[in-house]
Amino acid sequence: MIWQVYFWLLVALTLVPLPFKLFEYATGKDKSPLLMKVEEMAFALFIAIGLLGLYGFINTQLFFAQIFWQVWLLIAVAWSILPIFWSAKLAYATEVLGKRRMRIFAAFSCLLYLPLLFAVYFYAFKT
Repeated sequence: MIWQVYFWLLVALTLVPLPFKLFEYATGKDKSPLLMKVEEMAFALFIAIGLLGLYGFINTQLFFAQIFWQVWLLIAVAWSILPIFWSAKLAYATEVLGKRRMRIFAAFSCLLYLPLLFAVYFYAFKT
């Protein structure tokens, strides 16, 4: 039950805002740098794929081969570590929010997505 609540929370936080963000991008209302927009959309699409893995984990359905999820997990972990060194989104967030608030936001975001990584790990390495 908790996994299902978590799944729908991530769907709401990741996928529901996409049409609104795309509308803001298209109309020019979002003034963030292009590189940040690309990073944000790439991350949203990547997480959407991970949500499919989470759904498969919850419902014990295999959507892709286990090697696919193992590679996805490897990329996800690397993508989680990369912002420590560089991230257009975090650089922009630092400008807007300040360094302290950005770090709080980044820590919260990492904690929010950590169970997804565990679920995909269990899904990718099930026997």
